[in-house]
Amino acid sequence: MFQPAGTAEIIRSHQKDDSFLNSLRTTVAELAQRIAGPRIWIQWRRTLDVCADVIYLLLTTCSDLQTVGEEYVNIILTDSTLRFLPSKWRRATMTVLQVCVPYILQSSLLKLENLLQTSTSINLTPAAREVILNLLPLVRKTVSVIHRCHLAMFYIHGVFYHIAKRLTGIHYIQYMTKERSEGSMRPFQILGILSFLQLVSSLLLHLGYLVVALHNGKNSRLPSETNSFVEADTSGTNIPASEKCPLCLGRRHQSTLTPCGHLYCWKCIHEWCVTKQECPLCRDQFPVNRLIALQNFDPVEVR
Repeated sequence: MFQPAGTAEIIRSHQKDDSFLNSLRTTVAELAQRIAGPRIWIQWRRTLDVCADVIYLLLTTCSDLQTVGEEYVNIILTDSTLRFLPSKWRRATMTVLQVCVPYILQSSLLKLENLLQTSTSINLTPAAREVILNLLPLVRKTVSVIHRCHLAMFYIHGVFYHIAKRLTGIHYIQYMTKERSEGSMRPFQILGILSFLQLVSSLLLHLGYLVVALHNGKNSRLPSETNSFVEADTSGTNIPASEKCPLCLGRRHQSTLTPCGHLYCWKCIHEWCVTKQECPLCRDQFPVNRLIALQNFDPVEVR
């Protein structure tokens, strides 16, 4: 009999798909390096990864076929009625929202940031330029918070793993020979509640330090015990964008370089890599031992 897919099955399906996609991206990257050389590949590596993801979904989801992960756990995509397969346009919309929109958003923010930092042809006052540059990390952090909140909701309700599936109303069903135990979702629900509480407490704590910093009218350092939002200058009002950490939004301390060329605080990027070994900005994956701590790089603060 068919019934809504469980949380564990959906997670295993996406883990299997991620593993297969990583192999596909590696194959595409090796092919691109052989044909065009390492320099061209480095310049277009994110675009090639997106192309690999799109091709995979076009050959599976958009062609009315199961992905490797879906076939692995025997789940099928359906519409909101759980009785019919999603229409072609709904599958195509899901593919665009899941793969293309995040890439376009990240690329647009990076290009806008580089344009504001280097171009002199933009008709903006220095103050307006600085305000926009200060808002860009906030936009990135907002997107990250939305993803974390959505993931917590998935653990609690066990329906939509991706935001794209929630927006398009695409569900999963599974063929099962026996009823699923009512307690099978309880561990995931507890995990979702804990994730949501951790997110809310982190946001409230960070907001509290921002309010204190703005009230005092000076830069404030977060204490070392605050591991959710790392040690940094939190007011951000007089910090040049070139000296700001994209994770904590404060002045960088012990600047650290990632293999993709982005700069973070040493503590920021290390705490980030505990859960995700990838660049928070461009999503380029790398092992922690590839991080480079820059010596005598940070400007000396005048007090």
